[in-house]
Amino acid sequence: MIIKTIEKKIKIALNPIFLNIKNNSNDHNIITHLQITIVCEHFTTQNLIQRHRLIYKILTKNIMQQIHAISLNTYSVIEWNNIIHDKNVECL
Repeated sequence: MIIKTIEKKIKIALNPIFLNIKNNSNDHNIITHLQITIVCEHFTTQNLIQRHRLIYKILTKNIMQQIHAISLNTYSVIEWNNIIHDKNVECL
């Protein structure tokens, strides 16, 4: 439930080209640890701190109180394409 809520809020606010939310709460009965990867054109003009502040603002206090830890991976489209390219080159 909480993952769907987070996904919906991020999609509405940022319209990302890629969004992955991974539940890393293996040792817990509830969802407490998340890893979120977001690729968004909006991040092109923002530094890492600005991106993270934006995500925390989108998630609101209510959602943040339900989660113990969030790992954010935020990329512009250009950064993401470079990562994908580098991974493909390593495979050759």
